[in-house]
Amino acid sequence: MRILFVTPFYYPEVQFGGPPKRLHSLGKALVAHGHAVRVVTFDSEKPARRDTCVLSGIPVQYVPWVGRGSHQIPCRIREVNREVRVAELVHCYGLYNLLCPMAAKLSVRAKIPFVLEPMGMFVPRSRSLVVKRLYNRTFTAWMAKQASAIVATSKLESDELRPLASANIVVRRNGIDLAEFANPSGREEMRRHWGIGAVETLVAYFGRISSKKNLHDLIDAFVHANVAHSKLVIAGPVSEPDYYRRLLDKIQMSARSESIRIEGPVYGEELKAAFSAADLFVLPSLNENFGNTAGEAVAAGVPVLLTETCGIAPLIHERAGLAVPLGVGNLAAGLRTMTDPEKRRVLIARREEVKRELSWDEPIAQTEQLYERIIATNKKS
Repeated sequence: MRILFVTPFYYPEVQFGGPPKRLHSLGKALVAHGHAVRVVTFDSEKPARRDTCVLSGIPVQYVPWVGRGSHQIPCRIREVNREVRVAELVHCYGLYNLLCPMAAKLSVRAKIPFVLEPMGMFVPRSRSLVVKRLYNRTFTAWMAKQASAIVATSKLESDELRPLASANIVVRRNGIDLAEFANPSGREEMRRHWGIGAVETLVAYFGRISSKKNLHDLIDAFVHANVAHSKLVIAGPVSEPDYYRRLLDKIQMSARSESIRIEGPVYGEELKAAFSAADLFVLPSLNENFGNTAGEAVAAGVPVLLTETCGIAPLIHERAGLAVPLGVGNLAAGLRTMTDPEKRRVLIARREEVKRELSWDEPIAQTEQLYERIIATNKKS
C-alpha cells in the first residue's frame, strides 16, 4: 500500500508532545511490513523549508508556511497535491490546522480516500475556544462527512466524536515501544541531579506544561496529601508561558515549595533515566484521548496515578496503577494510596499483562486492515 501521512508536526519535533513520535513509530512499522509511507508536514522552526528528507525509510516532504506559532497557513499547494496523487490512501492527523483540510480537499478531488484522526482535539478545552468552534463548523464537519473513516484512540474519544459521524468511527488505540523503555537506567544520577534523597519518594510528571495537563491541581494535591519524605518533579517543554508562570507562583506560595520543582523537557535517554528515577508517575490531565506517557511509565516499570479523563485509564486502573476522578481531593487521596507500599503492590499486580496489551502489534494490524478495506472499497467504486 502507498500511504500518505499529513500532519502539522512530525518527528523529531518532540516538543509537541507524544504525537510526532507516535506517528513515526507507526510509519516505521508499516514500512517494515512492506508498505510505502510518505509524510507531508511543516518545520515549525523553518517556515520556508520545502525539501524532502528521509527518516527511517520514510520520505518527509516539508511544506512552506506563513503565520505565527501553531497558527500555520501552508503557502504552496504543489507539494501537497503531488504527494496526494501518488498515494492510495491519505491519513490526516490533528485539527486546528489548514494543512489537513487542504490535503483532504485534494484527496476528494483526486478520488483518493482519506482517514481523519483528530487526536483528541475535537472538543475545544483551552485557548482560542471561539476560533476552534468556528474551525469545527467550517472544516471538521466537512472532513468528517467526506472521510472514509474517523480514528479514535479510545472509547472516551469515540464518545466525544459521536456528533461528527458515528457510523464512520473506528477505535484503534495507540501503541508503546516497549523495548525502548525496558530496563531504564540512570536512576541515581537523575535523582542526584534533581536533589532527591535516597529514601525520598519521587512523584513525577513528564510532558508538555499546558493547562490541559491540569498541573495546578497536581501541585495542590501534592501539598494536600503531604506524603512524608516525598518530592514532586514536573518536567517538560513549556507550551503556555503564562500558565507556566502561574505554576511557578503557585509553587512559591505553597507550604511545600522546597519539595516541588519544574524542570525543562526530558527526551530520549534522559527521559528513560527520568522514568528510572521516579517512584510514581502522575498524569492528572483534564482530558487525554489516550495518554502515551502513562503507557511509557508502565513500560518502564513505574506505578501510575492518572485521572479517569485519560483514554488509557481503563487499561491501567487497578492493574498497573490507579485512575481517579478529577479534583484535588481525589488526586491527593490517590497520591496517598499509591505511595503506600502494600496498597500499591495490589494495584500494580497485573502490570506485565498491561505491558503486553500496550505493544504496537494490535494497533498496527488494525491499521493495516482498515487501510486495506478502504483501498479495496475505493477501487470497486
